[in-house]
Amino acid sequence: MITKQVSHLTEYKESPVTGSELGAEDDDRLVLTLHLNGMITECNKAGGRLLDCLPSELVWRHISQLLPQLKNVALMQGQNLSSYLGFLSRVGYQFEVISLKGAHLLGKAFFCEIGSMEHRFLRIIICPISQERMAS
Repeated sequence: MITKQVSHLTEYKESPVTGSELGAEDDDRLVLTLHLNGMITECNKAGGRLLDCLPSELVWRHISQLLPQLKNVALMQGQNLSSYLGFLSRVGYQFEVISLKGAHLLGKAFFCEIGSMEHRFLRIIICPISQERMAS
């Protein structure tokens, strides 16, 4: 993603995704990039396949739509990733992931910060525990 500062607004432009970005080589992982407020800005193609939608359909939705356990959880503590999310990553907490069509799957989620100090984002990598989807 390429960003350009335009007066007080930030303009986002799509750029081609290479094999090293967004885990494109990991066909079994959902990789999301979020603004610090929890809004999804990017999803990898494998994530779209796992959730049975186009990656672009997830853009500008809040992460709590996919991971309802995060509905009342602060993603950030001050300028840093929430220590609670870091803890959940380290212990391999199993999140229930709900697709836009209501299908459920279980996965382990890993959270990290990416970007520079001026343009920081959160990256969430979700590794399905089972490819088998549960009925909604």
